[in-house]
Formats: sequence, structure tokens, C-alpha cells
Amino acid sequence: MAWKWNNSYDEDENKDWLTVRNGPIVKYFSQKVLENDVKEFEKMRYQVIEISAINWTSENAHKKIQEGFDFPDYYGENINAFKDCLDDKFNKKYKGLVIVFKHFDSFYQHSKDFSEAILDIIVNVAWTWLLAEQKLILFVHSDDPDFIIDKVGGFEPDWNGQEWFNDDRKPQ
Repeated sequence: MAWKWNNSYDEDENKDWLTVRNGPIVKYFSQKVLENDVKEFEKMRYQVIEISAINWTSENAHKKIQEGFDFPDYYGENINAFKDCLDDKFNKKYKGLVIVFKHFDSFYQHSKDFSEAILDIIVNVAWTWLLAEQKLILFVHSDDPDFIIDKVGGFEPDWNGQEWFNDDRKPQ
């Protein structure tokens, strides 16, 4: 069934569209908000891949990515291999794929160029998948309520709807 515009903005029917209307990368601070959204997307028939980036370094990130995505042994541990293997995750059995990078802010601060290359590839693959009516969405969790990702794929990733205002992201 082809996607059809529904201007009712009914969250029950348009939760995925509302989540990614500003781009395929959405930031999260609250673990609870993130977990609730992941559960909602699973109910909508999205495959979910969750990967913690808490111990990533520029030296081990590709190995952690390979393990987290369950990429094949021949994964080349470089940006081009990441794109190729991510493309292979396309699966019509699902409505789409949600990737969750937990604690991504620390890795981003230490390996900004590499982080932005990964994010840029995810954005580019997401646009390609849309041509086949498949969605690729990245939830980026941060331990920093003021975390900023510079512009990737032509836009600056924004906070999810429940944490859009700065006051919504206050540490507990």
C-alpha cells in the first residue's frame, strides 16, 4: 500500500511521519521517552536495532557497528562498507527500520568527523529507502540535554516532540 498524505495529524495514524517530519534523525535525552517511542515503532511493524555508543572510540567504532548491526564477517570496517551493509538491511517485511544510538553524544564530541560521516550516510540511505516506500529513522540518545549535532544531510537534527523545549530536557 502506497503512502498517502493524511492531514489530520492524528498521532495514531501519523506517529512515524510526525517523528521524522524535520528529518530522519531525532534526538532524545530521556531514556523513558526513548523507550516509549521505540515500543510504539515496534507496534507499527518497524524493525529496531539498538546500539550503545558509550564505549566507542575512533579505533573500535566500526567493530562495534558491525556487531550491533549484525553485519557480515566481510564488513570492510570503513564508511563505504557501512553504507553498503546498511543498504542491505532493507526488508519489506517491516514498515521500516529504526536505529537507536544510545549515549551517542560522547562519541560525537570525540570523533566528530567520523560521527558526522555515519550520520550523513544514514540520512542518504533514508532518502533512498523512501523511494521504495520504506522508512529508515535514527534515534540518537544523548546524556547531554543541550547536545547539538551540526547539520548533516542538509539539516540540523532536532529533539523529539516531547523534549523539543529546553525545559523538557532537565536532568531528573
